[in-house]
Amino acid sequence: MANEQKGSSRPPSSPFRPRCYPSCKLFYEVSDADNIYHRVSLDKFEIVPWQKNDKVSRFLKKCRKSKNPEALYRKGVVDYFTDKHEDSALECLEEAANSGHADGTYALGIIYIFVGGDMLKRKGMRLLSGMKKSRILKGRVKLCRDNLPALLRMIWVKNPVFLNPTPICCAMTHERKTSSWPMDVDDVEESTCEGCTCDEEIGAICAALPYR
Repeated sequence: MANEQKGSSRPPSSPFRPRCYPSCKLFYEVSDADNIYHRVSLDKFEIVPWQKNDKVSRFLKKCRKSKNPEALYRKGVVDYFTDKHEDSALECLEEAANSGHADGTYALGIIYIFVGGDMLKRKGMRLLSGMKKSRILKGRVKLCRDNLPALLRMIWVKNPVFLNPTPICCAMTHERKTSSWPMDVDDVEESTCEGCTCDEEIGAICAALPYR
């Protein structure tokens, strides 16, 4: 018996080890994988690939399942503007926005304003104006304004919401420092009311939409 114990390389036995250890190891492996997919950068992946790649598609799906904000943003914008799965597209953008993704927040604000209805329009205005008031996000507004039109130029915008007459956030006439688009962040902040600043953002996006 002594020789058998001396030659054995197995750890001391435990009544819980045989059943618990493999499942715990698997749990941590899955947890780590989810964290990697959640945080991985997608900069090297095309937003709208020219050719379908099953491996890439599966990878991006795992990223979305793991709540990767950039993956959710891309899926949400492409699906919503191309008139596909609007409900799930909004869910993707809302999750991205809730995680602090600036582009997702900006796109969601634009969509809410276009969709119309007092409640959604006000919600969209609050999102856009909130970005400009935030110390963290206001410096990102111009970049978001550039990124969203750049993405829209890669796809065929078919959602009729964006092909209708341009929504107006401010029903009043105010004097603006600038009267044409595009504009710089400093120009936007010179606008005299929240509605005007949102209308300027809408104008910048409309310039990237087809048939306008």
